Amino acid sequence: MINILLIDDDEMEYVLIRRMLKDCYKAPYVLRYANTLEKGVSVINSHEIDIILLDDKLDVGKTSQVSVPILKQVSANIPMIVISSNIDAAYLRDKAILDVYDIIDKYHLRDKIQKGLLLEAKR
Repeated sequence: MINILLIDDDEMEYVLIRRMLKDCYKAPYVLRYANTLEKGVSVINSHEIDIILLDDKLDVGKTSQVSVPILKQVSANIPMIVISSNIDAAYLRDKAILDVYDIIDKYHLRDKIQKGLLLEAKR
């Protein structure tokens, strides 16, 4: 079973990703949700998490440039996938800049999951 944490300040994104996983990911999983970075840290500290899906822009203008280092302090060994509807920012052009497993356009997330993204990241 894979334990996934979605950190996104838009609850509708949680609903969409939950539905996406139900439709296209056939292996067993648990999807946890946090709508703030602080709640995400709390989930990481209290549950086993295998993969983090992190929205690039959280409330109050926090981008993944701020969020990733904070999460790495409590989850250094958990693969992190940054998702964004606009991956044109310079810091999103190369996953090595943020030191994350991957950076994915939200509109391509379903396809990436169907092609094995979560299984690959968990290894």
